[in-house]
Amino acid sequence: MRKMTDRIAARITGEIGMGKNTGYRRPATHDEIAQLAYALWESRGRSDGHHIDDWLRAEKELTHRAL
Repeated sequence: MRKMTDRIAARITGEIGMGKNTGYRRPATHDEIAQLAYALWESRGRSDGHHIDDWLRAEKELTHRAL
């Protein structure tokens, strides 16, 4: 599951094809977090009741990638 979220995050943030040492990356925007949270929701079969978990996970994934 980790690799899938990495691919989704890379697609959303435009990092596909970038090498490891690409320099500074700006912090994730609200829209980027929302897109990844939506993708996580879809990947879970669109089951309701976990929107906060999806948001926090997306925020964590994208924040971790920015470091």
